[in-house]
Amino acid sequence: MTRQARTLLLVVALILVGTVSSALTRVYDRLPDDAQPLPPLADGLSTVAATARQQFADRVRERFAAGSDERVLMLELWKEGFEHPGEGDGRRHWASLERRSLACTRAWTVTWTTDEGGHLATIDGTYIPSCS
Repeated sequence: MTRQARTLLLVVALILVGTVSSALTRVYDRLPDDAQPLPPLADGLSTVAATARQQFADRVRERFAAGSDERVLMLELWKEGFEHPGEGDGRRHWASLERRSLACTRAWTVTWTTDEGGHLATIDGTYIPSCS
């Protein structure tokens, strides 16, 4: 095999590997992530949406009472897989967790405000199931 033929074969192989890799990445990104276990804060909620919403809000308020240190809240939410995209207006914050399946997307959001000392002033939880 000539040097030119080997070079051409190598280029074709690299293009093929890149194409297959790209396709597999797209497929992986669309796979449901429902197989991952839910964190304790979101796990075991009712299958009735209205009841689950109330249960989640109650859990959040019970676990992270007003007056608690915001750093503890953020660490616990991070450990459970919640993402904290940043601050809202002033001292208003939120963190969210989302899980997808083939037909549904479920989202849990914790919102809170802080006082000047970095303690929770208010806190709430919202659960939104959306199935098509």
